[in-house]
Amino acid sequence: MRKFNTVFAVVALVIWAGCGKNDNDSSKAASLAPSASAPPPPPIPSPAPTPSAVVKPPQHVELEIASVGNTMAFDKTALTVPTGAEVHLTLKNNATASTLPHNWVLVNTGTEASVAAAGLKRGEKAGYVELSDHDMLVNTPQAKPGESVDVTFTAPAPGTYPYICTTPGHYMMMKGVLTVTP
Repeated sequence: MRKFNTVFAVVALVIWAGCGKNDNDSSKAASLAPSASAPPPPPIPSPAPTPSAVVKPPQHVELEIASVGNTMAFDKTALTVPTGAEVHLTLKNNATASTLPHNWVLVNTGTEASVAAAGLKRGEKAGYVELSDHDMLVNTPQAKPGESVDVTFTAPAPGTYPYICTTPGHYMMMKGVLTVTP
């Protein structure tokens, strides 16, 4: 019987010691270990790009301008585009008189007369434009009556730029302003 009491006492001691220890350790372990069903922490958001770091693709702008019948006048005397835009301009010559070819020439402010004079020196074969003139920014070819011509260019820096027809005698009446916005 003594053996039975000793074995019983040892088993009871192991059970008693194990039960108390398991309760405390398992609750500690459960509070320290992440739960398998808990969602992962949210990702840290990356900072938003600053406006100066955002690169916008160039804007594309379609412009149409025409001559007014058999006169020396454009149908639009004011055009507007944003700086850096890819601009496609079409000039339609609505004249019926064969003596009224026209072009569209964008120039630096205050240089209309000198650009027209340089074009006059180059003559009809050159389309009344001097390509080496640094004050001439953009030009279309000459459009005969009933024809359309076009040009594609990148809008210059913000500002106002005169446009003229450099056919002899036209620039003083056939003009307008291209406003380039920031």
